Amino acid sequence: MKKLIGLFILLAIPAVIFAQELTPAQLDTCKALYQEIENDIAKANYCSQDSDCDTLELGGRLIRFGCYHFVNKATDKDAIYKKMQTYYGECEKIINDCSESPRPVCVNKKCVESPESSNVTEREDSK
Repeated sequence: MKKLIGLFILLAIPAVIFAQELTPAQLDTCKALYQEIENDIAKANYCSQDSDCDTLELGGRLIRFGCYHFVNKATDKDAIYKKMQTYYGECEKIINDCSESPRPVCVNKKCVESPESSNVTEREDSK
């Protein structure tokens, strides 16, 4: 009987943890934080030349924000990561994987995916 009760408790703990829902106030706070992070990323995407560009690698539990974003090298990526970690800890429970990000280049004063990157799969497949 004790084993059965122990098994029930062991199985119930994850259900309780994942069943917690956010209150309306917490949901509003999470939405505001998410938008703040998105704005930070958008503001960080500027350049004058290819060498200005860097990649903000994401994925894993930060997948909510995409697999990667291109940003200026001067961007404080740690500050953005910290906000994302806060968001994840308080608002999200999504975990996923991403493939390696492509090389960024500067086009029209924005850091974007290199056109050469989209051909990487084709070149590897043709080997």
